[in-house]
Amino acid sequence: MASKRTGIIVSIIAVAAIGAIGIFYFSGQLSETDAQNASGAIGAAERYRTEQIAADDVKIEQVDLQMFMQTDTFDKIINDPATLEVLTSDALRNALANDAVREALANDAMRDALANDAVRNALASDAMRDAFANDAVRNAFANDAMRNALANDAVQNAFASDAMRNAFANDAVRNAFANDAMRNALSNDAVRNAFANDAMRNALSNDAVRNAFANDAVQNALANDAFRNALSNDAVRNALANDAVRNALANDANHEALANDAMRNALANDAVRNALTNDAVLNALANDALRDALANDAVRNALANDAMRDALANDAVRNALANDAMRDALANDAVRNALANDAMRAALANDAVRNALANDAMRAALTNDAVRSALANDALRDALANDAVRNALANDAMRDALANDAVRSALTNDAMRSALAQDALRNALANGALAKAMAER
Repeated sequence: MASKRTGIIVSIIAVAAIGAIGIFYFSGQLSETDAQNASGAIGAAERYRTEQIAADDVKIEQVDLQMFMQTDTFDKIINDPATLEVLTSDALRNALANDAVREALANDAMRDALANDAVRNALASDAMRDAFANDAVRNAFANDAMRNALANDAVQNAFASDAMRNAFANDAVRNAFANDAMRNALSNDAVRNAFANDAMRNALSNDAVRNAFANDAVQNALANDAFRNALSNDAVRNALANDAVRNALANDANHEALANDAMRNALANDAVRNALTNDAVLNALANDALRDALANDAVRNALANDAMRDALANDAVRNALANDAMRDALANDAVRNALANDAMRAALANDAVRNALANDAMRAALTNDAVRSALANDALRDALANDAVRNALANDAMRDALANDAVRSALTNDAMRSALAQDALRNALANGALAKAMAER
């Protein structure tokens, strides 16, 4: 029994000699003078076998050895099979051959992190061990932001989550650590604290979310303060618990959208964030037309407009996104480009226009090519800047008129469009009788 205990002690000290045990409050390094008296080699390790190193193979000052043996840390190690298994694993040995890992062990933040039970137990996970076979993960430890992140309680405790550990089994997540933006993002409190959120952790169990980390646009988005801070918002975090949102991250258009400053900054807007608490908005992200719309610069830039963002605070607008006709309309270039028009955006600040989107006739009208194309006409767009025209959309007769093919087709007529530039006609649209006549045509 004494021989076995001595063998375990020697094994631990041998690993400590290259820095592994120093992280548990004991440096374990030989002095330059005494190093000349140290001899022996560490052969290929066999799990749960310590006979490969004899007590005489490692020489170290007896005082240091006795001091270490009296620490609580030694007691934890000697009685923890998981920790002993880690110390004898090939992955750990190979990791310790990496300069970045060795240097990291001299870092106080890194040492303190390994005093955390969640971090230590994570090292007993196959996924975490294998992660250390990845150069990107090893070299990440040479980055101060990465090391300091491990001093954060939220990050440390995140390692108690199976989803977080298993995420490291994904190559995209591992390789993401080779990206400076990703590493530096971990110096942001909002990003770190996000790891304390169950929805955020569980999102990492989704392949689409994990693989998104392999995308440059997603990685660089993490360098954007607005995007980082959005992660401190419960609505944004919880949105990641929605399958439609997670799967949307597998879409290249959505990745590229995150490369757009307007899109990133939109996430700093409370209306946009809160919109993510709406099921209709979340599920809309599962629609290809809506995803592709986000690949359009006009749509992205529209999100930089306060009126457009505030419109997302309106239930009628949000629910309209659950309507197939409305989503498909966003696949039309004329509709998308209309969103680049100030008059069109401002119209969305009008309750009558917003609520009109809750009307089936209005939504169905957007499936009509004539109506969509009309939105490419400046006169029609400007007409929407007129209060009389906007308020007319609150009139059921006016909305129903848009269900009439003759009315829709009239919108393709240049004379009709030009007429809409006249105040007289615009104001006439505020008259219920005219609207009713149009609906009966």
